[in-house]
Amino acid sequence: MKSKFDRDLLDTLEPYSSEISVSDTNIIRLHANELPWKNEAILWTLHENILEMPINRYPEVTNSYIRGRIADYLGFEKENVLVGNGSDEIIDTIGKAFISTLDKVLIPAPTFSLYSVITRIYSGLPIVLPLNLDYTLPLENILSESKNAKMIIICSPNNPTGVQYSEKEIKEILDTGILVILDEAYSEFSDQSGLHLLDHYDNLIVMKTFSKAFGLAGFRTGYCVSSETLVESMSKVILPYNMNTISMSVIDLAIKHEDFMKVSVRKIKENRKYLYGSMQEIKGINPIPSSANFILFEAEDPKMIYQELLKRGILIRYFEGKKYLRVTVGSYEECVKFITNLREIFDGC
Repeated sequence: MKSKFDRDLLDTLEPYSSEISVSDTNIIRLHANELPWKNEAILWTLHENILEMPINRYPEVTNSYIRGRIADYLGFEKENVLVGNGSDEIIDTIGKAFISTLDKVLIPAPTFSLYSVITRIYSGLPIVLPLNLDYTLPLENILSESKNAKMIIICSPNNPTGVQYSEKEIKEILDTGILVILDEAYSEFSDQSGLHLLDHYDNLIVMKTFSKAFGLAGFRTGYCVSSETLVESMSKVILPYNMNTISMSVIDLAIKHEDFMKVSVRKIKENRKYLYGSMQEIKGINPIPSSANFILFEAEDPKMIYQELLKRGILIRYFEGKKYLRVTVGSYEECVKFITNLREIFDGC
């Protein structure tokens, strides 16, 4: 239903959705790229400390302490860090700070749909550049289009493909001088990051998150690292008191308990290797090599596969009208159940 106060833009927007409610605790969640394990140390420490938290008081308005903790962890200054209520808020803040009416924003796709949505919300023009057939970057097309663009948003490893783009490609794009947003939500699973490029480029913003490798999706904690100048610009438009006291405490604890992340990443890489190898053996699908905590796989009838898995209590990511699906790399037991059921589906065809 449309209200009489709506902007015309709303006619063409849909609320973000992961297509199905997953309140059923018996379902195996392999659709949202979540970590399958909880950091119990964080929860126990939080349990012990929460009664002492001044939740009747507003947190420090500039999030100075936690920005400093993240900066120390990464080897930067707090002036280089901005924190958000999930990376989604960082993307939104980038839009508010840097996208003006009719600004062209390059978006290699398929990728995270929110990039185009945010661009349109702030009246920019999303220029969607199709990836190559092997899901690599269309570099020549990007360099050509960059002459008339203000910004490019690149996810690496990319969601939903899992493909990691090379540093050489990122540098070539940075050399054009346009603003480069490098979303590294999955970089811990790839052993590659563009953070060191910030020493040489002042037109780069690197987005990171605690939602994936740190297993804190439920606390909605994201951040970005960039030049002091760009962070100052974004600070002018980000909402005040955007981070709550508990989430900031959890970030602090996650950094202190970094070993949990490292062990989790090692397990995910092992399970990814098993999952990819097993999927290669199933005739009828084509898995794409991944540097993230998920695997994209092509199939002739994705909807049938999605529905059959759902009947068996396994939820993966379905993309309407596409010839591929995405499965999260879960625990070893979850991966085995997925492969077993996938084989049964194809054996029954």
